[in-house]
Amino acid sequence: MAGTYLEHTSKDLSGVYTLIVAALENVAMGARGVVAYPFTANWGPLNSLSVVLYGREFDEKFNPTGAADVTAAKISSHAFKGKPQKVLAYRLAALTAKKGAAALNDSGGQMALSLETLYESDRAFVVTIKDSLNLAGGKLLELTENGSLLFRTESKTLDDLATRINYSDYIRVKALGASLPANVAGVAFTGGNNGAAVTAADYSAFLDQLEADGTANAFSLDAVTDESLLAAAATFVKRVRDEGFYVTFVRGGPLAWDTNPDAAGTAAAASNHRGIVCVGNGADGHSAADMAIFVAARVASVPLNRTLTDEVVDYVAVNKKLKPGERVTAKQNGLLVFVTDGRAVVIDEGVNTLTVPHADEVAEMGKIRINNALDQIAHDLEVFGDEYKKALSNTDEARKTYAATVEESYYKGLVTMQVLQPGASYRPDPEYHGKDAVYHPKVDEAYFVSEVWPVDSMEKIYQKLKLHF
Repeated sequence: MAGTYLEHTSKDLSGVYTLIVAALENVAMGARGVVAYPFTANWGPLNSLSVVLYGREFDEKFNPTGAADVTAAKISSHAFKGKPQKVLAYRLAALTAKKGAAALNDSGGQMALSLETLYESDRAFVVTIKDSLNLAGGKLLELTENGSLLFRTESKTLDDLATRINYSDYIRVKALGASLPANVAGVAFTGGNNGAAVTAADYSAFLDQLEADGTANAFSLDAVTDESLLAAAATFVKRVRDEGFYVTFVRGGPLAWDTNPDAAGTAAAASNHRGIVCVGNGADGHSAADMAIFVAARVASVPLNRTLTDEVVDYVAVNKKLKPGERVTAKQNGLLVFVTDGRAVVIDEGVNTLTVPHADEVAEMGKIRINNALDQIAHDLEVFGDEYKKALSNTDEARKTYAATVEESYYKGLVTMQVLQPGASYRPDPEYHGKDAVYHPKVDEAYFVSEVWPVDSMEKIYQKLKLHF
């Protein structure tokens, strides 16, 4: 348990207070920003979440342009434009995925080195063996891909050569013979398969790991337009949000949506959920599904006291300009669209798909800024509660002390950062605790009630002009 504590507050609450300070620092620095994507690739670790911070790191790890049948290039092109703090990258791979292999023989025709690619891939690696010019009796190994040198090493002994090969970023030694390999002009790696022919089960495995990790603020698929896969992701996000994993799913659609906005609006209206954002059009020739990758990063990383409405984005032109009436209809359907403002492309309205509120919801939750704030507060309060229940007995004094700590330290901090309006409260629920309680909780149950008023952005300005002559 943390040793710091709020002055004049019981040290039993030190862990809660430390978590509150950390949560407020994260909000102040805009340090949410965790976005997740599944994709196919011709390189990199497969079927697991890998933390990636920068676009160059992603490209080095997954070689997104290395094959035509993979989708990693879409993540590389769009995700990092959204300025995420962290990307949870998940390389999808079918059971057919297999490492490429190459065998090198010695001068007597016996196996000297059996090599395989570091990852499951069909990359066109070629290995060459030459006499070393630096080491008498030694051999020089070179690894190339499409004529480009990737790796070079040399040694006088087979064991040392194998050790040096295993330091490379590309290949590994699978088996050793007895002698150094003989000179050979080029041996190609064969038999590799990148496993790009994925199925719904592979996407389901991604969702399982996403849930188990539990840190993502948003996710999107790899420009998927298959409605069965999109429906499965929507079903997933509705379930896990009810269970306390407050993640947002961002989806899109095909290029045809640019000329058929009604189809996009229908998809958004059918979702009608504050945890689902539907992108309705594309830019620079990219489809709405491509743009969903970018929007997911922005939804995850936009500060809680900022809006996505009218935000300028790093694209040149929308695929098809929307008429004013189409923009109004898009918002009514809960559709996020891109428009041209002068020479810039901007997000028209930062909305999710909630247009017909469910029980205990209001229309304002259909804004991404409002929903992000509510999600963050719900998450933080659950974390604080988990820490609180470790430390304190369930007494009236303990409940009041905990509630006062949350209200004074956490809520007032959010008010200062213009995430919440003044007046936010957090109290023991009088229906369960106190002399006028209506219900009688069990001895291990504590109930609290909170009232908050989120701050929204000034997105609409109405001006009255009075003329005098």
